[in-house]
Amino acid sequence: MFLSLKKHWESSAAELTAALLQLSQLLLRSMRLHVVRGEELEAQRFQSTLLMLEQRVATASEAFEVLLVAGESTRTFEEYCHHTNRFLQVQSGELAAMMGMLTATVTSISTASRTAVDQLSKVERRIEQISYSTDLLNLKEDLADCLAMVRDEAFRQREQNSLTVHSLQRGVSDTRQRIAEVTTAVPGAKKVPLMRDLLTKLPGRADAEDALVQARSRKNMYAAVLPVDRLSLVNSRFGSQATDVVIQFFADYLRNHLQKEDLLFRWSPNSFLALVERGQPQDSVRADLSRFASAELELTLEHHRREIRLRVSSTWVLFEAAEARTHDVLVGKIDRFLKSEMHLKDSF
Repeated sequence: MFLSLKKHWESSAAELTAALLQLSQLLLRSMRLHVVRGEELEAQRFQSTLLMLEQRVATASEAFEVLLVAGESTRTFEEYCHHTNRFLQVQSGELAAMMGMLTATVTSISTASRTAVDQLSKVERRIEQISYSTDLLNLKEDLADCLAMVRDEAFRQREQNSLTVHSLQRGVSDTRQRIAEVTTAVPGAKKVPLMRDLLTKLPGRADAEDALVQARSRKNMYAAVLPVDRLSLVNSRFGSQATDVVIQFFADYLRNHLQKEDLLFRWSPNSFLALVERGQPQDSVRADLSRFASAELELTLEHHRREIRLRVSSTWVLFEAAEARTHDVLVGKIDRFLKSEMHLKDSF
């Protein structure tokens, strides 16, 4: 919206610039101070980003500069809203799952209590009956039967309590798995990507994270993280246009070799994430994907009227979608892999 106004500028009127400056500062300050707090760390990061944008607006001297910062703040706000909405959905699902689990536990305990009352009532009636007996031999046998009934009931209660506690513990550990089912889209419904990458036309990281959350509730789902090797060297030697060509080339290559039902995302500027479903062990899936993902490709591009041949490859990794305890742990493992230097090479 902000950038679309650029074409209407014919002069940098001081009054208009001042008005835009004041309006942008008010909006940014309002967004920063009245932010809806979901995940505390993310809220603090968002407020810090907005504070830096406020400082940039304050130093802007032209209306166009103000609009650029305003446009950037809008994108930041959209990303934060998406993250917060997803966080609140997950929290809502988690609470719903825990409420269901607690309700089932209370019901189980109540049922066990009623059963215990019934059993102990039988023992009480039995004792009342034998209290009128005058035969010592029969009295001993009857009392022994009562003791056996009490012992059996105590054992049954212990077993029942053990099962209840185990069920409760299992429910707590599996809560994250059930959250994914809450957030899963309606089966068969085609999900519209939240934000497509302009270069590759692939869904971006926000959509990839949503898909990862949903994949955790399904069996045989794997996430392949495919960074493009030596991309920083391509950028430093031949410029951003050459980098875009390499990215587009590798994206098309992956599209052509992944199966139709596989999902491909642009995770970061230099990496892709593919979600695949395979009814095979992880080693077999890795071997299957390696046939094309580990290939050494060659791309010819023109640079200053010269043809340059580049090697394009990926030192990639495969994760099982449900291998981490939580979604955030899995995302952290992916980001740590991408930040490492293991997939970067120093020469062509």
